Amino acid sequence: MQIIGKIPVELNKTLDENYAMIKELCKIEMCNQMIDSLLDQKQEPHIRLQFLYNIRQWDQNLCLSDLCINQLEINITNNIKYYGQSLEQILKQTNLMNMKQIQHSCEFMRPIPMIVTHQSLEYFTLDSTHMTIWDYNVTPQMRFRYLLSQAQCTKLQQGDHQQILNLFKPEYKIDGNQFKLLVEQNPQLVSDLIKKLHQLGINAHEYLDQLIQIKISIQALELVNQLSKSISLPDQFLNVFITKCIANCEEFKNNQPQQLARQVRLVSVFIRTLIKQKAFDPKKIYVQLQGFCLEFSSILEATQLFKTIKNSVQEQQ
Repeated sequence: MQIIGKIPVELNKTLDENYAMIKELCKIEMCNQMIDSLLDQKQEPHIRLQFLYNIRQWDQNLCLSDLCINQLEINITNNIKYYGQSLEQILKQTNLMNMKQIQHSCEFMRPIPMIVTHQSLEYFTLDSTHMTIWDYNVTPQMRFRYLLSQAQCTKLQQGDHQQILNLFKPEYKIDGNQFKLLVEQNPQLVSDLIKKLHQLGINAHEYLDQLIQIKISIQALELVNQLSKSISLPDQFLNVFITKCIANCEEFKNNQPQQLARQVRLVSVFIRTLIKQKAFDPKKIYVQLQGFCLEFSSILEATQLFKTIKNSVQEQQ
């Protein structure tokens, strides 16, 4: 250990103040010297342990893992105590007296490399390289996310549909964009996922709110119809969703008049089905429904809907 060359003493400070300053400077100097010694990796094991212990006691926030060369040294830096034992006893007890360094290894799956001689270099092309193929079966959640991404792009096979249901857990969240794509491609899957949450006693209002936000389509109507047959949908949700369906027909009237009749038929049949199933009470938004039926009275399904609404309201009186 080198002797500190220069010890500063300030004239305008007290004896105690100079002592505290000299003590701190000496500690920093000694700490730096011990770190330099540990980096050389030439010290005896017991000296290295003592140096690491000293540095850890002086500075709890300092990262010392890069200085360690075996598990015992890592234990010391992690504040694992060896009470009442000498350095020799610690080394013998842990069977690390002769250990020189930590062995790090990690197995990677890789293709067997090609053996290329100098004679065959002229035939070597980039086509010989291998593409990485990720294994999505590593964890259940990874498998679920992979199948869910497939469900957002294409109609699922029954086996994949059932596998997603089996893997699904409430903590596996589905964001708004994913939900919208799932409704377009696999509305039955969305229905089954929401029903599973309901069976587990977990509130599915988060996904019902997302359903209100997406565009009204045949798939969205089909999804709500399926849900109404298996679970009790909140009145507020149905009122908002049906009001949005009515407003959507008004948009068709202004922007796509050629598709208006078809959309009105779909919405009328959808609302009429909910009323017949006793899943929806038309009395709560009677004014909007009546205006919708009168505006599109030239369409048969809207007229039939008006009769169904009128009969339902009369039954409740």
